[in-house]
Amino acid sequence: MLCNEVLNYISSAKGVPFFYVVGDEDYASVLDELKQKGVSVVRMSDFCFKDDKFPSIDELIDNFRTSDIDYRDNKFVVIGLGEFLAIKGAMFADKELRRLKSTTLGTARVILLLRGVSEQACRIIEDDSRMRSQNRAYISDNIITNARIMNIAPEAGLVKDVGIKYLLRKLEDGACETVNVATSLNMKESLFPVTSLFDAYAILNTTIKGFNLKNEIGTNEQWSRLLKEANDAGRNLDALFDRYYIDDSVFDNLHEAITGIEFKNWLAFIYCKYHQSKIANSYLRYVVEKTVNYEDFKDNILTMIVSFVHTDPEFRKMYDCRKRLVREFPEEDIAVFLKANEVDPEESIYRYTDNTSYERKAVVKWVAHHGISDAIEYVYPALAAYLKKYTFTCPVLSKELTEYVYAYKFQKVSNKLNTEFVKTVEDYASSYLYAQLPTRDSVIQSIQDKKNAYLYWIDALGVEYLSYIEALAKKKGLSIHIDITRSDLPTITKLNKQFFDNWPGEMKYKEQMLDDIKHKQEGGYLFTNDEDPIHIPAELSVIERAINTAAIELTMRKCRSFIIASDHGASRLAVLKKQEIPYETDTKGEHSGRCCAYFEGCDVPYKVVENNYIVLSDYGRFKKSRAANVEVHGGATLEEVVVPVITLTLKKNVSVQIKVVQPDNIILDRRKGVSLTLYISETSSNNISVVLDDKRYAGSTINGQHFTFDMTDIKRAKDYTVDVYDSENLIGTIKFTVKGKTATVNDDFDSLF
Repeated sequence: MLCNEVLNYISSAKGVPFFYVVGDEDYASVLDELKQKGVSVVRMSDFCFKDDKFPSIDELIDNFRTSDIDYRDNKFVVIGLGEFLAIKGAMFADKELRRLKSTTLGTARVILLLRGVSEQACRIIEDDSRMRSQNRAYISDNIITNARIMNIAPEAGLVKDVGIKYLLRKLEDGACETVNVATSLNMKESLFPVTSLFDAYAILNTTIKGFNLKNEIGTNEQWSRLLKEANDAGRNLDALFDRYYIDDSVFDNLHEAITGIEFKNWLAFIYCKYHQSKIANSYLRYVVEKTVNYEDFKDNILTMIVSFVHTDPEFRKMYDCRKRLVREFPEEDIAVFLKANEVDPEESIYRYTDNTSYERKAVVKWVAHHGISDAIEYVYPALAAYLKKYTFTCPVLSKELTEYVYAYKFQKVSNKLNTEFVKTVEDYASSYLYAQLPTRDSVIQSIQDKKNAYLYWIDALGVEYLSYIEALAKKKGLSIHIDITRSDLPTITKLNKQFFDNWPGEMKYKEQMLDDIKHKQEGGYLFTNDEDPIHIPAELSVIERAINTAAIELTMRKCRSFIIASDHGASRLAVLKKQEIPYETDTKGEHSGRCCAYFEGCDVPYKVVENNYIVLSDYGRFKKSRAANVEVHGGATLEEVVVPVITLTLKKNVSVQIKVVQPDNIILDRRKGVSLTLYISETSSNNISVVLDDKRYAGSTINGQHFTFDMTDIKRAKDYTVDVYDSENLIGTIKFTVKGKTATVNDDFDSLF
C-alpha cells in the first residue's frame, strides 16, 4: 500500500520532487500502485541518446520544466534514476540527489522511485529538515537490493541488445538479480557488484553449465574460438564435440586425436578434461588431471609414468594402462619417453614396454649394463621367453645342450663372456660331441608327405631360439615337434643348402633377414658402432614373423605341416671374445675368420678339418679376415653347428584344463621325493611329462586323463612351478605346494580342536 506521504504529494502541486526510497521487495508493488493512481511512468533510459551512452539528468529536468501538461495529468514517477546513479557510484549519486532535492520542476509532481542508492538518499533526507517537514520523502521498511551486473563482451553473442540503455531498461522493469549487459562504459564505481566478462574463458566459465575447466589449459585465441563455436552450438559443449566427431572413442585412439596443433586437436584435449570422470584408463585420467596445457599433453602421456617407482602399489596398474594407451604412438614420439626414463637407471627397466623397437633395444641395453631383471617378464615378454631355459629331449646330449644353450643365451643378452664357459667351449672343441646328433639333411629327408609340407628356411637359426619358438607356437595354438640336428662343417651356407635346393614341390621359402642382421651390412648392425646386443629384438621379430606365417598357412589349409629348418647357427660370443689366432695364414679367412681353405702346417689347438676347410672350434678367428658385424658363423661351436628342424601342425581346437589332484595332500618323502597327480582334460597322446629345474618327469596313466609323476629330486617343502608337456607341446604351467610331514601332522592335530 502506498504511503500517506506520497498520496498527499500527488494530490497537490509542489514543484519539487518526492524521494521514494525502496528496495527489491517493494519496488514492483509501489510502481504498480502509482500507475493505478494515474501516475505516468518516465524511464531514465529514454534519456540515453545513444544506446551505449549514460542518460542525461539535465535533459530529464528540462523535460519536466518545458512540458506543457494539464495540471490534472502532470503526475510522474521516474524509474531507473536510482539504478543509474548507483552505477555511476556513491559520490556521483550523492551529488546529483542533493541537486535534485531542490530542483524546481514547474507544475509537475515528480516521484523519484529510488532503488540502489538507499544509503545516499537516506542521508540526504536525514540532513534536510524541510524535506521531512514538507513530507517530500518516504523510506520503505526494506530498502535492500540484490541487483548485480554482468558486463559481457559483445562478441560473445550472449547479450541481444548492446548498450547501457538496455541495462537500465531491465532494471527499470524490476530486475533484482544478475543482469547481463554489453557496454564499454566505465562502471568501476558502481554500487552494484559488477563482474566483467571480456575474455572468452570467463564468459564460458560463467555461462556454460558444468564448465569445470581452468584458464591455463588454453590460450586466449583457443578460448575465443571455443566461445564462438560453443555459441553456434547453443552453448552446449557436447553438441560442439559431436560436430567434430569427438566422443569417448578418443580415449582409445588418443594419438590420432591429439597429434597436431589444429583447433580440433586441442578440442580433443578439452574433451578429456571436460569428461575426466568418464575415463576408464587410470593412467590417462591421472595425466589429464595433472596436465596444465595442451602443448604438454602428449609428452605427459609418454613420460608421467616416470613419476612412479615400481614399488608403488599403483605402479603396475598405471604401467599396464599406459602401455595400452601408447601402443599406437610412433617411434619418434617414444624418444621423448626414452630420454626422460634415463634419469634413474635403477627404476628405468620397470617402465619400458615392448611396443616399439627403440624400447626393445633400450631393454636389451639396460640388461647388457645392469644384468637380468625380473621386470623383463612383463616389460619384454618375448625376451623373457627367449631367455627361458629350454630342456632338450634329443636322444643324445640333452643335458649338455640344455646347460650350454642356457648359459650361451644369458651371456649373449648380458653381453659378458664367462671365463668358465669359454673353458667349456674349449673342452667341447676337442670332443666333437655334436657328431652324435643326426644330420639336418637326414631328418628332413625322413619327413613324410613332403607334397603337403611347407619348408621355411630361416638362415642362421640356431637352437638358442627354441624356448621362444615353443612359446609362440603355444600362443598360436600350434602343435610342435622338434628334432635337434647338426650342420655340415664348416657352418657356411654354400655347404648347407642342399636340403632346400632338393626340396620337392613349390611350397618353400628362404628367410634371409636373420642372417643379414647377424653379419651383413644390410642388416643395419655393426659391432664397431655399438657393442651392446641391440640386434636381438630384430632377431626375435624375424622369428615371430615366421611363426605367424606358419599359423596363417596352416589355418588356411595351404599345407598340412610347416617345417622350419636352417643351414647353420651363429655365435655372438665369438665376437665378444675378440680373439685373433696369432697365426699368419697364406689364405684369406672366410666368414670373419671362423674358417678358411685348408693349408698344410696349421697347428692351432682348436680346429676341425672337414670338406677341405680348417674350421675353428673355439672363439678365435684368423687374422686379416673381414671384421664381424654382431655375430659370426662358419666355425664349429655348438651354437654354430646345432640346428633345429621344427615341424608345426594345427592342434585340435580345445581348451585344455590342467588341475592338481588333492593339492593339499602333496607330502614330501625325504627318500622318494613327491608324487604329483594332474588331471588333464584333453591330450593328443599318453606321452605327458612335466619339467622342473631342467629335469623332465614322465607321467603314468591308467585312464588317459589322470597322470602321476614321481618327482624324486624334490627334497624341500615349498612352492613349485612346473611346465606341462603333451609330447613336445607345452600345454600349460601349474603351481603346487609341497608340505613336510611335520607340518601335516601339526595340521591334523590342529583340526581336532
